[in-house]
Amino acid sequence: LSEVIQEAVAKVKSQAKNKNISIALDSEKNYLIGEKRSLTELFIILLDNAIKYSPDKTTVKIAVKKIDSKVQVIVKDSGIGIEKKDIPYIFDRFYRADKSRSKQETKGYGLGLSIAKRIVTLHNGNITVESKTGKGSVFIVTLPRA
Repeated sequence: LSEVIQEAVAKVKSQAKNKNISIALDSEKNYLIGEKRSLTELFIILLDNAIKYSPDKTTVKIAVKKIDSKVQVIVKDSGIGIEKKDIPYIFDRFYRADKSRSKQETKGYGLGLSIAKRIVTLHNGNITVESKTGKGSVFIVTLPRA
């Protein structure tokens, strides 16, 4: 898992650098049975969103924790957050919250989180989000350990 996350971090490093955002990784050694490329894509999507919606000069945090027969990967940002009314829909294809739609500099088609959800589901896992408008979001991916 740490290999997958490090590869995802490497892919978004320049995007983070452009906004002066640091990425803090707190990881325990864990192993998963899964498709490496799609798992890497999953974490690229989550990190990309965290960076995209965070203000300059902040930190995106990634923590990996072992919980019984599962592993949790937590991606936390201090960005714009997601309004409560939008949370039930953010994993739907093409859905974009009003704030992200109105920000012209935010590019995308509203597919990233639906793809992330699909990858997690294919790996027999779960993805949830906790968010407060103006305070940031926390995405929690729970996957079975090998």
